[in-house]
Amino acid sequence: MRIAIISFTGQGGVTGERLDNGFKVLGYESRAFSVHGLGRSLGEFVKTAFDEEDGLVFIGAAGIAVRSIAPFLKGKDRDPAVVVVDELGRFAVSLLSGHLGGANELASEAAQVLGAQPVITTATDLHHAFAVDLFAKKNGLAIDDLKEAKEISAAVLRGEPVGFFSDFMVEGEIPEPLDKGMRRRRNIYITCSRFALPFEDGDITHGCGLLRLIPRAAVLGMGCRRNIPEEAAKNAAEELLRSSGIDRRAICMLASIDLKREEKALIALAADWGLTWKVFTSEELGAAEGSSSESEFVKSVTGVGNVCERSALAGAALGGGKARLAAGKSIFPSVTAAVAIREIAVRF
Repeated sequence: MRIAIISFTGQGGVTGERLDNGFKVLGYESRAFSVHGLGRSLGEFVKTAFDEEDGLVFIGAAGIAVRSIAPFLKGKDRDPAVVVVDELGRFAVSLLSGHLGGANELASEAAQVLGAQPVITTATDLHHAFAVDLFAKKNGLAIDDLKEAKEISAAVLRGEPVGFFSDFMVEGEIPEPLDKGMRRRRNIYITCSRFALPFEDGDITHGCGLLRLIPRAAVLGMGCRRNIPEEAAKNAAEELLRSSGIDRRAICMLASIDLKREEKALIALAADWGLTWKVFTSEELGAAEGSSSESEFVKSVTGVGNVCERSALAGAALGGGKARLAAGKSIFPSVTAAVAIREIAVRF
């Protein structure tokens, strides 16, 4: 975690140095700055910190912090953690992005370093209640709808039962008031699908809310002709996800055969979508289990009867996990594509 610390007075600078040293012991990549030695405006400093840092700690008055960060706020799923510590190091206040950004945890650790009192105002923390956004962050799940997540938290605080459904294994004790497998007014569904519903009747109308939490558990496997246009790879990937209903946020890796190691279109797609780019030998692909389509022609060229399905399965099974095909081989102009999903576990 990258953290910038900014102080405004001499005493604040001393506290900032203490905090910087303590954060480094905890393994954070932290840097301490004084407003008088910035060489630029505070606004420019904060803007850069919002773009480049995971956390920002102000040593000084909360009002200064509030006015400084206001122009750069983007949303609770994109803002960094912001913490305010008084210049004497007595209180550490979680100011912004308490759960998703990690400000609550950062404030607690700052307080531990300084011997201060952490100040956490998030309602679910105060009531020691289940926080869906924190659960999502700890399990690496994308939140499909922040407004619905807020409604879930409100329901939890009212003591209402919340339906809980998952396409994946669940480990640990499911906390109250989550109700596994029971449809309620508000519901949580862990899935890689944009369209599938956990209810038998497929109906979420009449005030029944559904929050999808999306794990990065899917691997996109692709095969292609040599030197295809970048648009060909992108269009194929988008069409496959559209037709299969798999959420793009579930994709964590783009995989292919090692013959395509330098294929610019695939490399560009992986970079554009923020995916790990992984290639496998024909022997590794041949060992991948679960492929449903084989071609003798493809095998004569590549050494394996199916590149896209086997690449997806091999990528999803990395580390010894189990994998299943979620979207079998689809053929597009100059491209074949498939998606496999890793059998992960979510934990409470």
